[in-house]
Amino acid sequence: MDAEKKFHASKFTKQWGKARRKISVGTCAAEIQCEPIVTLNLHIVGTKTGPLTGLMCGKEQLTGDCTDGDEDERSDVLSIDDPDMLDGLPCNGDGEANGESVTLYDFKPGTGEHYGDPIADVYAVIARANNAILAIADGSDWGPKAREAARSAVRGSIECLNKRLFDSQYPLKTTRDVMNAILLSFDSAHKCILETEGTTSSALCVAVVCELVRPVRNKNWCVCVANLGDSACFVWSNRKGIAQEVTYGNSGKGCLGHAIGDKPDKSNLRCGFLPVHENDTVFLVTDGISENFDPVVLCEATSSGKAGAEKRGSTDKGTNAEHPPAAPIPEETESAKLAKLTELLLSARSHKRVEYLNADILVNTLFEYAIEATDEKRKFLERSWDDVDYIDAEDQSSKEYEILKVAEDYPGKVDHATAVAYKVGHLTDGQRHMSQTV
Repeated sequence: MDAEKKFHASKFTKQWGKARRKISVGTCAAEIQCEPIVTLNLHIVGTKTGPLTGLMCGKEQLTGDCTDGDEDERSDVLSIDDPDMLDGLPCNGDGEANGESVTLYDFKPGTGEHYGDPIADVYAVIARANNAILAIADGSDWGPKAREAARSAVRGSIECLNKRLFDSQYPLKTTRDVMNAILLSFDSAHKCILETEGTTSSALCVAVVCELVRPVRNKNWCVCVANLGDSACFVWSNRKGIAQEVTYGNSGKGCLGHAIGDKPDKSNLRCGFLPVHENDTVFLVTDGISENFDPVVLCEATSSGKAGAEKRGSTDKGTNAEHPPAAPIPEETESAKLAKLTELLLSARSHKRVEYLNADILVNTLFEYAIEATDEKRKFLERSWDDVDYIDAEDQSSKEYEILKVAEDYPGKVDHATAVAYKVGHLTDGQRHMSQTV
C-alpha cells in the first residue's frame, strides 16, 4: 500500500457512523443487548497461544478462581491445565484461528537484541465446534515482570471462562450471561496478576464468539467483548468488505493488577456486543497494531496542525516531507483508522484472490503493515544509537533525549505488536483449519 496516500476520512465517517449504531456498548452486562444463544459446545477443535509458549509459562496452579464460595470444580469442565488445551491440536489447511506477536522496536547496538525485550504481550485463542474464546493482554512497561503480568491475565481469564461457559449445572442462555462470564474472568485475571512478583499490571481484552438462537439483523452469530486498557476488538465483514471496531469509544486507560495499590483501575472498562455473519473474522490487537493506523501517529495529520517537515527541519527526508493536514477531530480519527484498515484488508483479499479473509491471512497482513509503517522510525533510531556509542557517558543522556524527541516526528509507533483472530463458523475434527502453536 502506498505510504504517501492520505486518508479520506470524511468519505468513511458516514458509513462508519451508521455501522457504529449497530454495536451495543456499555460498562456492564445489563447494558448489552440480550439475545438467546445456542448451547455452547465444549469440544475443542484447536488452540494457539503465544508468543513462544504464551500463557503456559505461568504458575502451575493459580488461585485466581472464578468459582463462588464453596462451589466445587466439576470433572466435565475443561481446565486450563488440560494437555489438549496447552499443546494445541494438529491441523491442516487454511487457518481459521491464529495469533502472532512481534516487536517493532529497534535493535540495541552490538547486542542482536531489541529494546523492550522480552515481548510483554500475550494472546490465546480456543476454537470449539460452535464458539471461540480470544484473549489478549499487554503488560505495562517492559521486562519479564510485565510479561508475567500479561501471561497471568490471559491465563486467569481463560481458566475462568473454561469453567463458566461450559458449566452444565448452570448453563449460559443469553448474551448477557456470556458477558457476565467475561467480566467475572477479569476478576480472575486480576487475582492471578497479584500472585506474581512485583507491582505489575496489564491491559486485557477478551472476546467470546457464539451462535445465536435466532438471527439478529440477518446475522446468526455474535461477538461479546470486554476491554480494559488500550487493546481493541475488531470485526472484518467478509460480505461487506468493511472493518468495524467493537470496542470504540475506549480511552485506552485502565488496567488490572497493581493499578491503585493492589486494586485494578476499571474506570474505563467497556463491554460490546455485535451480531456477525458466518465467515466474518473477529480479531483482537494491542496498541502496537491499532495505533499504527492513526493518521497523527503516521504523520499524515499532526496534533497541532503544524506540518511534520517544519518540525523536523527542511533537510528531513521523511515520508511526509510535504505538509500533512491539520489535526482531525476524534470522530474523524476513528473513521480514518477504520478506512485505512478496511483499505488494507480489501487489498489483501484482492492480492490473495480469496473470497474470505481467514485468520492466517488477516494476522499476517496486519504484521506486514505494522513493520512497514514503523520502518523509517526504526531505521532512524538504529542509526542514531550507533552514533551515541561514540559520545562521552556524561553526554549520552541528553543525546538520547534529543534522539527520542526527533523520533517522535517520524511516522509510526514502535512497540510490541500482537494480534489474534478467528473466522466465525462451525468447526469439526475433520476441519482443523488452525495454525500450529508457536
